[in-house]
Amino acid sequence: MHMKRLAMPKTWPLPRKGKKRFVSKGRGSLPLELSLPLTVFLRDILKAVETGKEAKKVVKEGNIIVDGRTVKDEKYRVGLFDRIYIKKMDKAFTITIEKKKLKAVEIGKESLREKEVKVIGKKTVKGGKIQINLYDGKNLLMEEKEAKNIKVHDSLLLDLEKNKVVKHLKLEKNAKVFVIKGKHLGEKAKVKEVNKEVVLTDGKEFKVPKENVFVIR
Repeated sequence: MHMKRLAMPKTWPLPRKGKKRFVSKGRGSLPLELSLPLTVFLRDILKAVETGKEAKKVVKEGNIIVDGRTVKDEKYRVGLFDRIYIKKMDKAFTITIEKKKLKAVEIGKESLREKEVKVIGKKTVKGGKIQINLYDGKNLLMEEKEAKNIKVHDSLLLDLEKNKVVKHLKLEKNAKVFVIKGKHLGEKAKVKEVNKEVVLTDGKEFKVPKENVFVIR
């Protein structure tokens, strides 16, 4: 299904005027406002190709690796903090938010191995193990003891090669966070207090819902 420019998320750094129906919404687990179809990423953000047809060819040839997995669907959405490697360019990228717009940032290839992910769900499954649901669609199965202290709205630092938790980043006092929704979108701050809402400070003090923050290193 194609999307009109006027209907695209305000976080997409693209002009709202132009060809009316210009791209598919894409497929993926990330919220649309925090992600972009690969066609848009390659053509409009990186300017690596000139047309959607060229973008499709690059993707179908197996040039795109996202979080350690080769993606061959040009409609697949890449998004916030994903680790993206483009073989044809021999370059690595991640996506962040700057001035309330999604932005591609080139990173060193050594950074492709690890990624921060936000915990959005936690439940007991068959066999007594704990399933941790992550914001980007990934799921982790853990022993109860291992998952005991992990809470919804915490973050985990993952080793993408081993699919293993390297570090538990708690939503707690003095934690560093990135705001992913609302009027403070894209701001980095430090946690002053966690109650029903999170009190943040970055020179000024403000409150946001827990679901609006992403704990980072």
